[in-house]
Amino acid sequence: MKNKGEILAALMNKFENCYFFLHNTKEKSIAEKIMQEGFIFENQLPHSTDRVNPAEPIEITYFLFQRKDYGSYTIIIAISKKIYERYTCLSNLHDLGIEDIMTISKPVYGDNDELLYTISPGHILGYFNNKTSEFVRNALWDENHDCTINKVFRRRTNEQQEN
Repeated sequence: MKNKGEILAALMNKFENCYFFLHNTKEKSIAEKIMQEGFIFENQLPHSTDRVNPAEPIEITYFLFQRKDYGSYTIIIAISKKIYERYTCLSNLHDLGIEDIMTISKPVYGDNDELLYTISPGHILGYFNNKTSEFVRNALWDENHDCTINKVFRRRTNEQQEN
């Protein structure tokens, strides 16, 4: 019998052309809202998520164990490797953080005086219920979703970088 991490890894392996980031939340309603509105994160994506490799089920099992106190619903962010590389190139070209490239809303300062960014619902593959092993796929997810189309990038000023 497979453990929850192995089940989730097998599910993610079906989307082999993607990079995966996981985040746990306690409420099903929050998971549903993230699928519809996007994932809001603070400062840098690794501060709010864990990047995992589905080819290493033990990594996913460890994530689920370590993050269980954060909730039973695991948000799965899946970004095509091709699109992620595009975001990285744009980040380097415009001398911006990749968060500035990926966000779908203007970054704002949160309660911790850190910038808040939003990942598009088009990058939210769905969520995994850690109690039932049910996977809910997001109808808005698109492997080829590119949130940079028709977007104009501006470098941060020194004042913005210092805040």
